[in-house]
Amino acid sequence: MSCPECVTGALHTGTPKGTERKIGGVDAYVVGDEASKRIIVIGTDVFGWKFVNTRLLADEYAARGFRVVVPDLFGGWQVPTWSLEAHDPAKTNKSLFTRFVVAPASLFLLVPFVLRNLPRQVSTIAAVASALRTSHPSAKIGFVGFCWGGRFAISQNARFDASVAAHPSLVKFPAELGGVTKPFSLAVAAEDKGYDRKRAEETERILRERGLQDVEVRVYEGVQHGWTTRADLKDEKQKKARDDAVEQVVGWFEKYLKEDEGALAGSTEAAPATTA
Repeated sequence: MSCPECVTGALHTGTPKGTERKIGGVDAYVVGDEASKRIIVIGTDVFGWKFVNTRLLADEYAARGFRVVVPDLFGGWQVPTWSLEAHDPAKTNKSLFTRFVVAPASLFLLVPFVLRNLPRQVSTIAAVASALRTSHPSAKIGFVGFCWGGRFAISQNARFDASVAAHPSLVKFPAELGGVTKPFSLAVAAEDKGYDRKRAEETERILRERGLQDVEVRVYEGVQHGWTTRADLKDEKQKKARDDAVEQVVGWFEKYLKEDEGALAGSTEAAPATTA
């Protein structure tokens, strides 16, 4: 995996509002109303569950009425955030040490990262999903994945009630599209080398030809891979695209993480008896 864009972007500032706990034996950052019937699981990019950008994004989703879970998919073996500075396109006066030592080293780290973490992803995601189904049996659960996590929003879509993949990487295309059986939304940068406009359009065609109706594909212009989690918020164009992607995710889950109509009707019918 040689992907400079996967370790490029801006580090955001702020204080996350959630807490840390174990879910299915997996460390996780959790935020939002614990009684919520709508749960979002975040599949992180290579910077992992402690990445402040991702935790702040989780807080945004939680503020819209969701319970949000950010599991540690990597067992502590995430890519260090110093690689962001090494590849920051806004810094044009990088030192020779940064250019010829730090930047190449950050790309080299991706190799053991993939070899160590790829075999454990499906089992870790399955453990988290199973634990949430057990602890919240009446909840609807969605999965949104970014970059590395975007692949599993595709291949593991059927484990959840809906999923969103944002600039997915390392996707076995088109084979892993076979894992999509539930509502699916895709967000890509038009010129993303890993998953561009052409591939996004082909994805939509393949899924619709299989008879899937609950499919959405959005292509974002003028941004690069990783913009949803690592946009430079001082850049108006990047910030708008990032905010639009937030609305895409929230809108998708507001639409598809709903209680069953039968359950709602049952609760409505039971109300008078409870009052009496």
